[in-house]
Amino acid sequence: MRAYNALFAGLLEWSANCIGDYDMNPALLIAAAGMRARMETLDVIGNNIANASVNGYKADQEFYRLFAGALSRSGQGVGNRPEMPYLEGSRIDFRQGTLEKTGATLDVALSGPGFLVVEAPQGELYTRNGSLRVNAEGILQTSDGLPVLGTDRQPIILPREGQVEISETGALNVDGLTVGQLLIAEFASPHALNKVGNTLFMAPEGMEPEIASATVVHQGSLESANVNVPEAAVRLIAASRHFELLRRAASLIGDEMEGQAVQRLGSIR
Repeated sequence: MRAYNALFAGLLEWSANCIGDYDMNPALLIAAAGMRARMETLDVIGNNIANASVNGYKADQEFYRLFAGALSRSGQGVGNRPEMPYLEGSRIDFRQGTLEKTGATLDVALSGPGFLVVEAPQGELYTRNGSLRVNAEGILQTSDGLPVLGTDRQPIILPREGQVEISETGALNVDGLTVGQLLIAEFASPHALNKVGNTLFMAPEGMEPEIASATVVHQGSLESANVNVPEAAVRLIAASRHFELLRRAASLIGDEMEGQAVQRLGSIR
């Protein structure tokens, strides 16, 4: 897949630099660009489907732009420029996932825009995956083994014995005594967050979280991935068919160009 992407990226760059110097059929380049865009679409959709059962996973949504190449000698192309689609990037879909009851004491689901804050080697990260556990030292951790931070920005430590209760505001009580408070972060522009793995997010430099005001914590529940699997499967099939149509078109165009080249060489005396 990466080899194909590199090939199509090279075609786009070549077209921008060279199409003005040669009379090339822009349809071939447009087909190649469309193939590359479809392949990247398949990557995004496939990754969403693969993570559909991961708690707290947020789906990616791809978006496109048109790349306008330089003018050819014959002035071919849309608006005198060959316009080629390309996948500019993907946008994280932060819509709320379904809350599913598990009954597990340390499972927490967030309804609203907030994130749990965890400690990682690269600094503070944010997650919606509330499948938590306690390690041998009593530190509250994510399923990935990252310490969950409290409002004092220190790892939360729970007593070895006692009944744990987590309030809707994230207060942790053991046998009626408050032992910690989950740090819940909200962002004015969550779409600026960057994914780290599947369920972790990192804020870009200079972007600070806000104190949570619109997030509710639900103990004994988990948030499922917000992937619509049937819809994603249909889009995956459509993208595959579109890719195949473009591949056939590129093949036909290539055969036509080869035939024209043979005719021109045959006419040279």
